[in-house]
Amino acid sequence: MRKSHFILLVLIVTLVFFDIDPMYAGPGGTVVKAIFKTWWGKILMSTLAIILLPLTLYVYFREFFAVKKCKKQLLQLGQRNKDFSWLNLDKNVRNIFTRVYIAWNNQDLKEASSYISHWYWQNQQLVHLNEWKKNNLKNVCKVDGIKSVKPLYLEISENENLEGSRIAFLITANIMDYMINRDTNKIVQGSNKFDDEDKIWILEYTEGQWVLDDIQDGQLSLAFA
Repeated sequence: MRKSHFILLVLIVTLVFFDIDPMYAGPGGTVVKAIFKTWWGKILMSTLAIILLPLTLYVYFREFFAVKKCKKQLLQLGQRNKDFSWLNLDKNVRNIFTRVYIAWNNQDLKEASSYISHWYWQNQQLVHLNEWKKNNLKNVCKVDGIKSVKPLYLEISENENLEGSRIAFLITANIMDYMINRDTNKIVQGSNKFDDEDKIWILEYTEGQWVLDDIQDGQLSLAFA
């Protein structure tokens, strides 16, 4: 087993081991580690931060160099297609992120269908939103602001116009994310406070525009870096 794979395995096992109270919410049905929002959870997180400091630094520098490499590639690709230039790409990613969250909060991804791949739209609507509605639940999910957008990994197609290319972004945003009972409006999971969350959004360049194709937990960023 390669050293990087072993480190990634240790990180994932550690996160899963301490994942005592998960909730499924937010676009992509992301697992939010509720334990880390509590007072004891913060103490636990601080302790883990000290113990895992070498690993944290390793991940940080892996991401740093991955982002630097991606931006260098995008600088070259932007000369072929302006949709790949970093300024345009960053603007598009932020726009898609915001629109998807608005649609998700409204429980209807059709509102953002032009920004989401057809497969992902159908999958998320059926697997999460419609299922929650059947169980009389509603996911309240709002974005207060996007703090950073970082390209981690590029898959560039051989198409002349770069159609079919995909990019994985690490997005850090201030998000409020909780579940309520539709009848009582009582919070059954999560918190109605904003907090910073990391998400990995994978976008695909299709028919001359960027669309969301998948969402993964931000803690898996090392798998892309």
